[in-house]
Amino acid sequence: MARFCEDCGASVSVRAKFCNSCGQAIPLGSLTEQPISIPANNPKAKRQTIFRAIILFIGALQNRKKVKSHTARPANPKAEKAKPIRTKGNSAYVAWFLFYFFFFGVFTAGIAIPIYIVSVILAFSKAAEKIWRNVTGIRPLRLKSEKARLLPLFKEVYTGVFEADSDLSKGIKLYIKEDMTINAFAFGKSTLVLTRGCLELLSDDCLKGLIAHELGHFSHGDTKAVLLSSVSNFFMMNAISKLTDRKNHYDSENITGIVPAIVKGIYRIFKAIEFIGEVFIKRTSRRNEYLADEFALKSGFGEDLTKVLIEIYSVSISKPQSVMEQLKSTHPDITLRIERLEESTTDINANT
Repeated sequence: MARFCEDCGASVSVRAKFCNSCGQAIPLGSLTEQPISIPANNPKAKRQTIFRAIILFIGALQNRKKVKSHTARPANPKAEKAKPIRTKGNSAYVAWFLFYFFFFGVFTAGIAIPIYIVSVILAFSKAAEKIWRNVTGIRPLRLKSEKARLLPLFKEVYTGVFEADSDLSKGIKLYIKEDMTINAFAFGKSTLVLTRGCLELLSDDCLKGLIAHELGHFSHGDTKAVLLSSVSNFFMMNAISKLTDRKNHYDSENITGIVPAIVKGIYRIFKAIEFIGEVFIKRTSRRNEYLADEFALKSGFGEDLTKVLIEIYSVSISKPQSVMEQLKSTHPDITLRIERLEESTTDINANT
């Protein structure tokens, strides 16, 4: 607030008794802010009043900007920082998606590009995720016994992993698949699935280890990368299927010539691209399994995950994989995962 001379309108200090401009006495009173008026017969007072008006106008603009910046600031300081794009371990998915995108775009003279874009948008929608759950027989928790046991475990793990990743989505939900094998997997943006076999055969600690591992896939963006891969694979499988039908037709009819030769050449190129892409994607998938194990370990559920892996190993009997089977496997050998977790857990206990 400020005081102004009633005669000339000049600004005076709070404790002034006389106006410095016109010499008139300033009456005592409370601090008030009077409207700006330009005296008619005092040129000096006019200049001071105009200057004061400009200063007040500039000050008002500055205050307005401060208010806007203050109101626009988010309540959570972390919200000011842009969340990093999670590509760790998923660069192969992104690279092959872009390769397929441009490959089919060029191969179809641009026709496949809008179809590709629409397919990706649909794949990342909630509706598509819900349809996928319904088609594959995945259901929400319905029974009281399921809710009474799983929801507290899920909440405990969900709360614990936020210490490892405070940016983890809060919309992830738990679902059940009617399958008596011991398995768990994550899909899309919010679907975490446990098989019924997990409920029937595993302890609560083992379930917590599985849940922590699957939340690690959400944390690293693996589920979104798989969606991109699914769109690319859909296009590639359809293209190869049509080429295979055409190639088999030429082979069965013993048709020769330039066109059959071109079709067979394109077929071999597509198969080679598919094989190379599959090898790189499966290698990335195996690495992501290790990353999800590390996430569970950092979140405090490493021993629980080790227990469930040992349980799975004790009931699974499989023949040694060939080199080709190892290249196309989505998961590392379970004994390697157990070894890494046990060594890491031992190191952590030794340090503490």
